[in-house]
Amino acid sequence: MSSPSPFAAEATPDDSSKSANLAIHGENQSPSVCCGGIRNWMIGVMIAATIVSLTAVAYCVGQRNAMAAQINAATVDSTIPLPLLEASASVTSEKYSMATGNISEDADGVFVLDHNSGLLQCSVIYPRVGRFMSAFTINVADALGTSGKGGSYIMVTGRADFPRASNRPAASTVIYVMDTATGNYACFGVPFDRVAMNANRQQQGSLVLITTGTANPVIDRDDLR
Repeated sequence: MSSPSPFAAEATPDDSSKSANLAIHGENQSPSVCCGGIRNWMIGVMIAATIVSLTAVAYCVGQRNAMAAQINAATVDSTIPLPLLEASASVTSEKYSMATGNISEDADGVFVLDHNSGLLQCSVIYPRVGRFMSAFTINVADALGTSGKGGSYIMVTGRADFPRASNRPAASTVIYVMDTATGNYACFGVPFDRVAMNANRQQQGSLVLITTGTANPVIDRDDLR
């Protein structure tokens, strides 16, 4: 029989120690690898959060710039002159009727009709003076054929651009008055002088009867043949 080699007997302890050292070294490496993975994951989360934050900031800045541009555009548009709106109004009660109408480029006229007396008045305020400086009157009962006092009227304003001259001034507003008892109506004009208003001169006079009509016309059958 052959005797065991001394070199083989001595190699056994060395191999055991190397195996133990490798096992210990491997156990020491496991926590390092785990910590490295957690650190990388946290870095990725921080990068993603930074990207989201930058995106939100950029969106807010863009919205603010867009809103500022809209405000600037609205400010610029507000300086553009808008066309003037001309309007009139009228109201009727048991005793009075009132209406407004454009008399000049600077002021309206206010028309007041007394149902009891039939007196129609037009007053115009001068903006430079700040008070009524023009007054025109007429009795509508004569034009409408109203008998007695206490008539029932309705009144509205309209527009008619009559030819004007220095000796024949006229406003562009006319006033229509109807007697609801008979259906007769009449149109009156205002002899308003713009030159006198520009000079702050007071004006007084009579309203001008332009024409009359009726809501119950008599039909002539011979004219229809």
